[in-house]
Amino acid sequence: MRRLAILVMAMVLAGGATASAQLRPSPRTQPIAPAQELAQFRALEKSFAELAPQRRGVVDAYVLSVALWDQHVFQNEAEGAASVLAQRFNAAGRTIVLSNGAGEGVARRYGGARPSEVGAALARLGEVMDKEEDVLVLFMTSHGLPDGSIGVQDQFRSYAIFPTVLRSSLDEVGIKNRLVIVSSCFAGAFIPALQSDTTMVFAAAAHDRTSFGCVPENDWTYFGDAFLNQTLRQNRTLQSAFDTAKVLIQSWEARDNIRPSLPQSYVGPNTQAITAAMTGRAK
Repeated sequence: MRRLAILVMAMVLAGGATASAQLRPSPRTQPIAPAQELAQFRALEKSFAELAPQRRGVVDAYVLSVALWDQHVFQNEAEGAASVLAQRFNAAGRTIVLSNGAGEGVARRYGGARPSEVGAALARLGEVMDKEEDVLVLFMTSHGLPDGSIGVQDQFRSYAIFPTVLRSSLDEVGIKNRLVIVSSCFAGAFIPALQSDTTMVFAAAAHDRTSFGCVPENDWTYFGDAFLNQTLRQNRTLQSAFDTAKVLIQSWEARDNIRPSLPQSYVGPNTQAITAAMTGRAK
């Protein structure tokens, strides 16, 4: 756990300057009230305590859905993604939502999504899961940064999570089977860092492209809407849903006359556990 704590702190130290420089929050933003901080801490503790145990003989999936930026579009997308993924992976009782909020003046309902809290959630899932046979489904939504990191904003505080640090944290907690979905600009940068034989990664854009639909008042980004809200609700495999979502996104981008985001995917050669979790097959 000491090494994990160091890795989580690295997320904060390495990401803070980059995020602040490129996606600076409004100077009018006020610090979170102590009562709100306490409520988020209690919500995080509650979500950890209520996780259902791993079931012997079943490939269980555990879903962690994270809204890293404090805007409505990201919290709504994380909520929707958690619902869709929990249903597709039979993960009721095994799903955690983290959010940095839905904007100023909106009460916080979830545990926070700062790097330290994301790291703590991964560590808690590593305690509960059968790390060799169960599946982690990690969904992250936020603004992406040109350096390949994903931005984190919690009112007046800004950070970033880098792909290599996320990979190190996943390795540290020892979860073998991983499905990672990243909804952000430049999300393709996560694919090289996260590749393994037992990992799938679906990213909203190529490493050098922006994605779209992330204005605060939207309920979904283009990628989240197409992949999670529409095609993954259907009885499709992950890759089929992703391929269909790409076509849908391309049509929206052509309609809007914007540069294509080019969503990316990677499927490791030994991802049978992920398929088994989706279909409810036993080990």
